[in-house]
Amino acid sequence: MKQILTFLLLTSFLLACNTKNENEKTTATEPANENHAEHAGQASGLALNNGIKWKADSNTVLNVDLLQKIITSTKKESLVNYSQASISLQNGLNKMISECKMKGADHEALHHWLEPLMEKTKELKAANSIETAKTIFEEIEKQVSLFLKYFEL
Repeated sequence: MKQILTFLLLTSFLLACNTKNENEKTTATEPANENHAEHAGQASGLALNNGIKWKADSNTVLNVDLLQKIITSTKKESLVNYSQASISLQNGLNKMISECKMKGADHEALHHWLEPLMEKTKELKAANSIETAKTIFEEIEKQVSLFLKYFEL
């Protein structure tokens, strides 16, 4: 049931975010036939906008701050802690998606940052050892930290 809900949330997010004008072209836009899932777990599709940071709206910035607080407050002592962190991160991602108001090229760039984070959060939830969870959590930390490198308010 949770997998169906996650799939529906991801699908609705991708559909809601795919409202850009067809004439709009950017360095962060993927070809129409390329699957977004191919970029999961990779930040390679994320690039600056001709050397300039992308613009993020205030809701997005607040939600990234929330994700950062979840990361810094997570106690890395047990698999249960990592599991709880994955639930908190997923709730934070759901909130970010539901409050998303960004459009255009900036929004497309946000996809490149957000999709690997969503995938890693799902992997963290499924982790069955503390070593695996620790590795995935470190990847999540790195992905969240990339936001400040590529986006500004």
